[in-house]
Amino acid sequence: MELVSQIINELIDPQNKTLSSALLKTKVLASRIQNKELLNWADSELTGYNSVDELPEYRLAIPNLLIGNFTNGNMRYTNSQIPTAGLDEEWNKSLRSTDFSNSVTELENMFSNNDKNSTFNSPIRAEIVGLIENNWIKIGNPFLSVQNVNKVISKATIEGILSNVRNKLLDFMLKIDEEYGNITEIKELRNKEKEISKIINKTIINNNGDANILNTGDDNSFDYKQE
Repeated sequence: MELVSQIINELIDPQNKTLSSALLKTKVLASRIQNKELLNWADSELTGYNSVDELPEYRLAIPNLLIGNFTNGNMRYTNSQIPTAGLDEEWNKSLRSTDFSNSVTELENMFSNNDKNSTFNSPIRAEIVGLIENNWIKIGNPFLSVQNVNKVISKATIEGILSNVRNKLLDFMLKIDEEYGNITEIKELRNKEKEISKIINKTIINNNGDANILNTGDDNSFDYKQE
């Protein structure tokens, strides 16, 4: 199909740095063949995911650093690693990893900065900072005071998520082209709904991850500032 070929060509074009056009064409394809799974995925990538429960595995539990400012007695520490030893496993996972519900456009805007060494900070809510401070005091730091804590994500991490989206969409389109490249009528492809859904689940969705259900920020997206 011509539309499938167009999407493949856009995905492999080294001059095409954005995913929006390929995803919009994928949305058109999904609508024409009446495949809700593909339509929902393309739409979620374009506009952002509504909840953590909807996230595919490549957007779940992305490792991050935990950096903050604190004082211990008369000593002041800035941009230092924040320990979470002593917190339960669920809190550790929530603080040490991030679930990304951001749209591809937001992620591309984060990645587009020319500074390869740039990082992105997402502030931890004040009540969670208090929990970290209390835990740290309990494990032997009675004079500790934590001012702020941020999740810190590297530019390479953002690139990795975008590469995953591109590769998964390309895998899907190549498989569709391989299996049904001789089909020219949309109606014929529409009749392959079950087979196409299997390909979607194998190449794109494949959601076997565990959602990070403890919200340490303001919402489920990575609300960032650049450093």
